[in-house]
Amino acid sequence: MNLARLVRSHDWWDYKLPPILAVGYATLLLGNRNIFDYYGYIAIILLSVVVGAIYVSIINDVSDIEVDQKAGKFNKMAALPPFMRWLLPLACLSVGAAFICFFYYPDILSCIFYTIPWIAFSMYSFQPFRLKNRGIWGVLADASGAHIFISLLMVSSLCCLSGQNINYAWLAAVFVWATCGGLRGILWHQFTDRENDIKSGIKTFATARNPGDFKKIEWFILATELAALALMLSMLNNLFVYIAMIAYLVLMLLRYTVLRQQPIPILHNHFNYQILLLDFTDLFFPVALLLYASMNQPDAWIVLCAQLLLFPARWIMILKDIYRILFKRRRTKTA
Repeated sequence: MNLARLVRSHDWWDYKLPPILAVGYATLLLGNRNIFDYYGYIAIILLSVVVGAIYVSIINDVSDIEVDQKAGKFNKMAALPPFMRWLLPLACLSVGAAFICFFYYPDILSCIFYTIPWIAFSMYSFQPFRLKNRGIWGVLADASGAHIFISLLMVSSLCCLSGQNINYAWLAAVFVWATCGGLRGILWHQFTDRENDIKSGIKTFATARNPGDFKKIEWFILATELAALALMLSMLNNLFVYIAMIAYLVLMLLRYTVLRQQPIPILHNHFNYQILLLDFTDLFFPVALLLYASMNQPDAWIVLCAQLLLFPARWIMILKDIYRILFKRRRTKTA
């Protein structure tokens, strides 16, 4: 069985890791540190997060075997021997514990931030907690594990490793930004799967609510995320990031006017849409920071190349959209 499919890396590699790295790059730039000098540490932090993500993917499938069987849905973990279903997550837990003992300790704050996602996702998946089926608690658990505390981990650990005092205003802004991004991510997933979950008898926050009654809330979450992001950008005060935001807004507008992609905060009722801010946080933000660093710091261009090579999905998709935009305009003019 393909390992990437087994751990569902397509669900998180290109979409959840780049914003975390952007937080790391921004934290180092705020402290006037050379990004390349600390990229080894960033790689170790990223690896520790990947181990946690693999653990989450495995336990989600293990805990859903019975439900998926009732719904007639294929579950990759059901094809494995029972002992492997528990050996794999136990191996992940062991590696995670090693990161705490040999890398994060004695930075207690980072140890806490690294541990919380493991606890949150275990409670999200397993009985007797099974927060996945407990409404808002499941939403908060997913957001905490997938976004909030690993973003805070990047700030606290890099501050410790680079000898900086933690900027608590920056930490607070990252917390609010990551919270809103995490909420939008899991709520998009739940509302997208709402009809299937209702048919399967799975109770989530989304299945208990009428999507039409959620519209004001989704815009409030997006507005709060924008406010936190604006504070982060003002603290960075980086021309490259401002230009990146303008470039993203132009792309968003062209997608809407030429490709008819509807901008949405969370909810969607048709196939052709774009989730607001997603491309900025996944690509434009980290790349802008690394472009700035490449022009001001030795060897930072190596980190930029690594970023683009390791996380190609978003920029490839954007290049395809740009091609479609240009091709459609040219075809319209010649018609």
